Amino acid sequence: MSAARGTSAHPGPPMDGPATGTRRAAPPALDSDPTCARPAEAAGHGPADRADTVAQPPDVVLAWLAARLVVGAALAMTKFIADQARGDQGARLQTTDLLGWDAGWYRTIAEAGYSGAGAESRRFFPLLPTLVRALDQLPGAGGHSGAVLLLIVNVCALGLGLVLVRLGRLEGLDDAATFRLIWFTALAPPAFVLVMGYAEALAGLLAVTVFLGARTRRWELAACAGLLSGLCRPLGILLAVPVALEAARGLPWPGLRRLGAPPTAVAAARTGAPEIVRRLAAIVAPLAGAGIYVLWSAHTYGDGLAPFTLQRDAARHGSTGNPLAVLWHATRGAFHGELGTGLHVPWLLLALAGLVVMARRLPVSYTGWTALVLAAVLTGSNLDSAERYLYGAFPFLLVAALLTARREIFTAALVASTAAMTLYATLAFTLAYVP
Repeated sequence: MSAARGTSAHPGPPMDGPATGTRRAAPPALDSDPTCARPAEAAGHGPADRADTVAQPPDVVLAWLAARLVVGAALAMTKFIADQARGDQGARLQTTDLLGWDAGWYRTIAEAGYSGAGAESRRFFPLLPTLVRALDQLPGAGGHSGAVLLLIVNVCALGLGLVLVRLGRLEGLDDAATFRLIWFTALAPPAFVLVMGYAEALAGLLAVTVFLGARTRRWELAACAGLLSGLCRPLGILLAVPVALEAARGLPWPGLRRLGAPPTAVAAARTGAPEIVRRLAAIVAPLAGAGIYVLWSAHTYGDGLAPFTLQRDAARHGSTGNPLAVLWHATRGAFHGELGTGLHVPWLLLALAGLVVMARRLPVSYTGWTALVLAAVLTGSNLDSAERYLYGAFPFLLVAALLTARREIFTAALVASTAAMTLYATLAFTLAYVP
């Protein structure tokens, strides 16, 4: 992105020529063809070379600030509505704030531990509350766990934007597509949870870092981020799959050539025993992270699987079901007064369409991981928070950036996305929507 546009206050993509979404030297999505390497890689300019491209921190910071203004406006609107809805008897509309919903659980766990927060709290993985508890011990921070929680997640949200830009550049996104990626990341409808005390910002930052490490063959980075991902969210274990797909690239084993060439020629030659060990460590790391919490739960409470089984309660994600049946039930509900359930259907259909595009435009590791996340959403009988889970599958943001190359399409999409984000945040603060 040119320096002149790097600090622009108007969220419009730079138009330095036809905005195709990727640089001409490296069009995306040739991973679906296992017989050829991506053009940029064949020319000696693979992902590892492009990873050193300077990101656009001013744009990321501007989008980050804009998201907080939007959520702040939604919170102010909520308080205004609550004040106006006050009845003659003093009754008020029930509302919450940035520390409501799941954020309240994380704060309570940080303050009182799992035993003090109750058995139900074990469905929340320990990384975020542990960080809050650790920072709360710093001088002057004691007794302000809520503020510490919000500080951590908002800093992680900024980091997510910066690291995702780096990953997008690595995959060949040009200046205009990177600009769109920045704004969609900040202002996607479910992105208001990145301002609240939720684990999405931390989990997203770790997931992007896992992919960045795997795609650049920095297995130690992928392993560290993967281990923390397993400690952060239940879905963190799914990151073992894309890491395994990337680790299999370039290995001289039958059938693996269908995965395509490895990202760099240098990495392709490193297939000795130490390299295999590093790759295996990166694959196992997300499972090990979750395993640590499972073992602790088993030792402390005698039920190691509780962090997962508690999610299957009907009031939460629900029992496992047929994805088609879940989608059909939600669609029927939209026509039989179950408006809340029906509102999830358009996003799920959009996600399915995005997955098809992803399979054609991005490496197979992105599609494989996103498909697993989408399957996890669709197999739950309760679709509450579906949009938040889908937002956590960040490759959808890459697809959105690729498909909105025309200025008018991007502008309309960003305006609609910002309006939807404001609406969803307001509904969440008025307890009408489960974020």
